[in-house]
Amino acid sequence: MKFNRHAIGLAALALASISSQSNAMQVLGDNLEVYGTLYPEYDVTTYSDGSATGTANNSMQSKKLVAGNVTQSATPVQKTQINWSQSYVGVKGQKAFGATSIGFDFQGVMGKNIDNSAFGQTAVTKSNVQGLFTDTRDAFVSISQKGVGTAQFGQMDTIYKSFGNRIKMLGVDSSNFVSTSGVLSDVGWKAASGAVTSFNTRIGNQMRFLSEEFNGFSVGYSLRPDQNRTATTNQYLTAAGARWTNGTFYVGVAQEVHNDYRTFSGSGVTESATTLQNANPGSRDTANRLSFGYVKDALQLSADFATLQYTENALSNGKFTGYKTNTYQISAEYALNPMWTISGNHVQSGDGTCTISGGAACSTAGLNGSLNSLGAKYNFDKNIGLFMLYGKNSNGTNATFASSAQGGNVTNIAAGLLLVF
Repeated sequence: MKFNRHAIGLAALALASISSQSNAMQVLGDNLEVYGTLYPEYDVTTYSDGSATGTANNSMQSKKLVAGNVTQSATPVQKTQINWSQSYVGVKGQKAFGATSIGFDFQGVMGKNIDNSAFGQTAVTKSNVQGLFTDTRDAFVSISQKGVGTAQFGQMDTIYKSFGNRIKMLGVDSSNFVSTSGVLSDVGWKAASGAVTSFNTRIGNQMRFLSEEFNGFSVGYSLRPDQNRTATTNQYLTAAGARWTNGTFYVGVAQEVHNDYRTFSGSGVTESATTLQNANPGSRDTANRLSFGYVKDALQLSADFATLQYTENALSNGKFTGYKTNTYQISAEYALNPMWTISGNHVQSGDGTCTISGGAACSTAGLNGSLNSLGAKYNFDKNIGLFMLYGKNSNGTNATFASSAQGGNVTNIAAGLLLVF
């Protein structure tokens, strides 16, 4: 049966208003739960100027200069907006049959322009209206067996994403500028048109298994097969991981593989003597990560160390065959008292190394980048608070982390309201 995500979102809101004391109701003997996290914020973003010249040929950025990067003016550009990031409303439920449980979870992401208005327009038409729910976050069904684990089918985070990065800054980092994933799990060069370089992956058509926890230890596996596989392209994803925790300490390891994503060259590329791109190559991209966490009373600490590697098959000399870089992040959060919580993180990506078929020199100079973020939250209670955020992306001369301009730095300041229900 197909479910309309807009209808699900409206039903969730209606169910939430039934009682001020509870957000669950009895359905067929088990609970249907309505929940969500909303964090609208007023955001001021400042973009500095980027590199005007870039680098020479035989560099990771030379083909991107040909494609046309945006070079900003020497005068910083500033914009303001109301940003809802990954605010969402969800509905989930389950039914138990002895040791077996069947469940579902659907989450609708709130629209960026909640008032559905268009600047400068006097009439609202179908073409300028943005719906209340503009995207689907998690949407899956599951089957659980006691003593074994849970199998899930649909759209959700991969095991690689869910087993790392233990601190979500103040509960508002998802798709926000303070999220470490844009540097920790991605690269400073631009992907081919339509290609994906990030390993911070939520993806549909996924099958995921999570084992039950035994003495604090559990394992997981993700598979997203290519339903459009051809004789020359098999674009699948796999991820696997293991983790252990005793409630205070956490250790996790994970790997994710993207096959035939063709992040550097894309597909159907027109080759020229001045680019490193391959024509319709096979490719394999791999991320490996080691994660740590610590929670004790009011203090939380986390650290992640990752290696990202992108490879392609070259059919001739002078073409891209591989890029590899190391990244890391450290985060901390501390509750000063029941009302105030402070948080901060630092994430760094190196220049990395690259290879070209035939042994030609390959430059990755200036592909490094970092993010430094600070945040504070005033808690009215455990579910409602006011937050303030600061974040700065600093790019190497050829990097494009959070910026469309090579080497352009980006600074964000924001204040907002967090509601969890």
